[in-house]
Amino acid sequence: MRKLIRKILLETVKDGKVICDECGWSWDISDGGDDLYTCHKCGHDNTPKSQSNLNKLLEKFKMNFPEELRDKVQSIENFVVDYIQDNNFTVKFLNSCSTGFMGVRTKDQIIICSPHSMATLGDFIYTVFHEIRHEEQMDKTKLGLDNPLTDYDLEDFEKVAKQYWDLEMDADRFGKEMIAKLVIKLGIPMDIAKEQFKVSPYIQNYPSASKMVIYSLQQIVNGIKDIKKSGEEYTDIQDHPMVKRHLDKLENFI
Repeated sequence: MRKLIRKILLETVKDGKVICDECGWSWDISDGGDDLYTCHKCGHDNTPKSQSNLNKLLEKFKMNFPEELRDKVQSIENFVVDYIQDNNFTVKFLNSCSTGFMGVRTKDQIIICSPHSMATLGDFIYTVFHEIRHEEQMDKTKLGLDNPLTDYDLEDFEKVAKQYWDLEMDADRFGKEMIAKLVIKLGIPMDIAKEQFKVSPYIQNYPSASKMVIYSLQQIVNGIKDIKKSGEEYTDIQDHPMVKRHLDKLENFI
């Protein structure tokens, strides 16, 4: 898997030359003939791959970095891709939405909502790993914790809310820890890190937002009750109208 990712990331054209990601051989584009991207030495196909949604987004944040540190953005992409691929997570982009959430974990995928609207790289990294943590929480082979929206009696809202908030606080901690881990791993100077990896006040103060989050949870729970009363099936948050109406608009993350 790592070899596949490396190929996708490294296949490239530079300074009028094609560089083979398989063996490192290079040749002038003008000498490529009919098979421009086929390596003249090992036969590998080096046709450039289209940019992923993740790559396009990181290119935007890359321009905010000091020029001497812009190569670190590629390492950030590698870090995120490796974590997702190594754990077999399915992550999707929802490039335009009005859901009110930055991300959501469903039984089929992790959804990152309107990432191009996120103000900072820190907000994006936090959101990705916040939602990844929810997947780890629900995965029976990992943390295997209770899902309050499917495992609990929704009439016992106090119990539902407590478990929901506990899961949120664990995901909040994990998201912020992963930002710190990235900064340390990449050796980003602290003054640069504070600027490039800062998070919005909402994320920074998220542990103090319990009343607002629980209020929103109450609306979600009421919606689930309405779905069940109408005779429709509810098995997961993606059956809720606020998520369901966006499922056909999801795009690949990497």
